[in-house]
Amino acid sequence: MDKARCIICGKDRSAVRCEGCLQIFCYNHLKDHRQELNKQLDEIEVNQNIFRQTLAQQTIDLKQNSLIKQIDEWKEDSIKMIQQTAEECKQLLLQYTTEHITNIEVNLNKLTEELRQIRQENDFNEIYLKQLNEKLSQLANELDQPPNISVHQDSASPINKISVVASAGKSANY
Repeated sequence: MDKARCIICGKDRSAVRCEGCLQIFCYNHLKDHRQELNKQLDEIEVNQNIFRQTLAQQTIDLKQNSLIKQIDEWKEDSIKMIQQTAEECKQLLLQYTTEHITNIEVNLNKLTEELRQIRQENDFNEIYLKQLNEKLSQLANELDQPPNISVHQDSASPINKISVVASAGKSANY
């Protein structure tokens, strides 16, 4: 009968070769070897469970991620910049419009004074009346058609653009 030397006790005995590590074990020590393998499997399962918990926690904490916070800060800063720019543009528009209306009022007051004088002096004819009517029509046209004011959007972005770049990493395939 062929006997083989056990890797653990070193005795020549009836033995079995482990297909995983290719070592030879007597029947007494084969059981110990299997127990050691079971312990290693248990450790892998524990580590796998810990890893699963870590992964789950990161999924929960995703909203707390510093990159998410950075994007939120960019959004808030951009909104503030847009609101400030819009407010400045509205103020300029109001200023220009107010100046335009003020100029029309000044000219209307001049026309009113001219009418008052003509009426008071009773010194007018068709030519004066035509001129006064044309001045009044011109003021009405100026009121209906404000000065050339428009809103232009710059083709360059009014805010700094933001993007997310992910480098291609290797992931495990199962």
